[in-house]
Amino acid sequence: MNQNQSGPRLAEMFSSYYEEVLAFCARRVGRGEAEDAAADVFTIAVRRAEEIDWTTVRPWLYGIARGVLANRWRALQRRQRLLMRMATFTQSTSEPPADVVVRRVEDHEALVALQRLRANDREILMLAAWEEMSGPEIAQTLGITVSAAEQRLHRAKKRYARVLDPQVTASSLTSEGT
Repeated sequence: MNQNQSGPRLAEMFSSYYEEVLAFCARRVGRGEAEDAAADVFTIAVRRAEEIDWTTVRPWLYGIARGVLANRWRALQRRQRLLMRMATFTQSTSEPPADVVVRRVEDHEALVALQRLRANDREILMLAAWEEMSGPEIAQTLGITVSAAEQRLHRAKKRYARVLDPQVTASSLTSEGT
């Protein structure tokens, strides 16, 4: 696609998906940081415009967003380690963004249970629940097969159920038609 043809499509992509990408980022890092991350996502998308499959642009953008957020997280970790070495680092007492948004006891318990899961389980559950992504969209976002995405989601749901209710056993979950 030449430059004259891609401009309007990229503008349409931005107007169609910016708010969703911003929300995706905000649920992970908070609104202020999310705005910068979303801008980075679309900067990268424009640079990689030749790679866009316009039929699956949303999960492609989410895949880029995951990478942007991972890079920002790593940079934050490096800064924190440096500050700790300099003995000037003080631990922030502010609540995580999810705790600020969700105050009900049940929601807080669900978020605590989610945080107790492995990072891979948390991410696939958030893609399915928060982003309302289908198996194929999750697969594309994570760069795995649809079968692998569905299997990982199923297993993550089982682990999440056990964390939420320790009385739930593996046998009771499998007897429900897994």
